[in-house]
Amino acid sequence: MIKKLNKLSIKLCIFSFILILIIIITMAHLIMKEARNSLISDMRLGAESFARAIREAFSPKIDLFAIHLQVQEISKQKSVKYAMVIDQDGKIISHSFPQKIGEIEQSFKTATMTELQTPSIQNYTENKIKHYRIIEPIILGTKRIATAVIVLDENTIDAALSTTRNKIILISLLALIFAIAGTIIIVNYLISPLPRLAKAAIEVGRGNMNVEIKIKSNDEIGYLSEAFNEMIKGLKERDYIRSIFGKYISKEIVEILLKEKSISLGGEKRKISVLFADIRDFTKITTTSEPEEVVQLLNNYFSNVSKIIYSNNGIIDKYIGDGVLAIFGVPVQLKSASVHAINSALEIKRFVDSFNKTRIETGNQPIKIGICVTSGIAVVGNIGSKERMEYTAIGEPVNLAVRLEGLNKRIGTDLIVPSNVFEETKETFEYKNLGSFNIRGWNTPVEVYEVIEAKPII
Repeated sequence: MIKKLNKLSIKLCIFSFILILIIIITMAHLIMKEARNSLISDMRLGAESFARAIREAFSPKIDLFAIHLQVQEISKQKSVKYAMVIDQDGKIISHSFPQKIGEIEQSFKTATMTELQTPSIQNYTENKIKHYRIIEPIILGTKRIATAVIVLDENTIDAALSTTRNKIILISLLALIFAIAGTIIIVNYLISPLPRLAKAAIEVGRGNMNVEIKIKSNDEIGYLSEAFNEMIKGLKERDYIRSIFGKYISKEIVEILLKEKSISLGGEKRKISVLFADIRDFTKITTTSEPEEVVQLLNNYFSNVSKIIYSNNGIIDKYIGDGVLAIFGVPVQLKSASVHAINSALEIKRFVDSFNKTRIETGNQPIKIGICVTSGIAVVGNIGSKERMEYTAIGEPVNLAVRLEGLNKRIGTDLIVPSNVFEETKETFEYKNLGSFNIRGWNTPVEVYEVIEAKPII
């Protein structure tokens, strides 16, 4: 095989080998680092469950057998060096090593151990080995009655990840072998005679896109033939895009559909989140401003709002006068569309605050907005005619967003959500319950919450 390769082919193979090797080593390192972090995070969650079980063993009275059982159970995990439960005086109630029971845990005397009221993880080095101490205060009522501690170290973590590391090494070696073999084969077939290539180029110039170079050769012209075929493929795709997506008026829909070729162009029912933002009392602004100023205001406002929505994986469904309707979760599904939508809404609020400062400084009237985020099942797809189509969503979450947004003005808020969105995102955002309100078109009152801010990441 090597004898058939020319100098350029050999150089490309060597370069590819080095590049692929560097990439594989880097990826393996990053994967192991992420696996290590994930393991520590999982153990932190496991520590929470461990602490809950220990708390239950203290009520109505302490059950030492149950505590010992939980300690031994958590200690079976490969990543755990040892686990223990300490009472409020620092005395070890239970330990992975039974001989430690009854001793005073020296680390308990530190301020971080005695004053800590929330779960924490501490890093420290012992015998030149990095350790991770996961601390879970056990609180019954308002009283801290004990502390659950799980300790990991680099050795136990490595042992827990040994299977993963071995698999990564094996996969990396196989990937390297297949990548190099593939590179050799591809480079060796990058050949095509010039006359056939010239004839094909003439056909393309005449508008014939059904041209493809299929020649096996061993010189550098093969690379040019592959590039030529890619060019034809690109021209065909461009023609396809022009014929299909010329029907769309939304630029972001075109871009997403080009990236996600598997998206269905027909209508379908999907779980989506909807954001509707509207400028309050915009009629007053239009009556006191010149038309050019109104257009400039809207263009500036919509440009920035659109960027915010795009950055949070949403798309603009339509502009309704001075309002904007955005949808999240289509065409590309999102794991938590409501979170993306509310993050967009909070960013829009911050932008409007900055936007108004500039307007006030230039002697212009500030604007006020109302935003509503809803979530639910809607029909999404192409609506319109053969000549002009619109990718949009139809259904309850869209109708509720448009109608519920107006409630902001009545109750003096600027960002509200219904109860189902609250339930989906209450772990991520701070809310204030505003009560239930009658909404036109809804048979029962809708419970409404005001979004205060995002909860801090612990």
